[in-house]
Amino acid sequence: MISMGTWTTEEATRELLAVLPLLNRIVATEIRREIGEETTMQQFRVLAHLADSPLTLSALGRKRRVSIQSVGELVQALVERGWIIRIPDPSDRRQQLLHLTDQGRERYERAQDQALCRLAPLMDELRADEIAAVQQALPALRRVLTREEREACLGS
Repeated sequence: MISMGTWTTEEATRELLAVLPLLNRIVATEIRREIGEETTMQQFRVLAHLADSPLTLSALGRKRRVSIQSVGELVQALVERGWIIRIPDPSDRRQQLLHLTDQGRERYERAQDQALCRLAPLMDELRADEIAAVQQALPALRRVLTREEREACLGS
């Protein structure tokens, strides 16, 4: 465990890398419990992207930073479950837009709600000063990670 003095950027990064797998494990467990043992974290993330807006397969691949083949396999499994449908893109008939079905949106929202229900009591264990630190840190992390994500998508 790293001491609680002022961290270097490297120490903060190491701590973040230690926490993320724990968080992912909790969320993955709740996803499987709520929407099925066969559902993977990668599939859940596809649902999350499509919950924001319909995307083409190539746009989804860029967002996920995986090959068209890899994202195609993820999408196909979700199409077979009836959670995603393909609709011709009105602006480019050669493309198809991936949309969540009502069932897919309901499954995604249920899993999201269950993960929140599981994590909220853990956050309740934090002291007020710790919550304040999280409140300050997370938007800053989102800002730099979102910028990095946009730049990576533009570069691909």
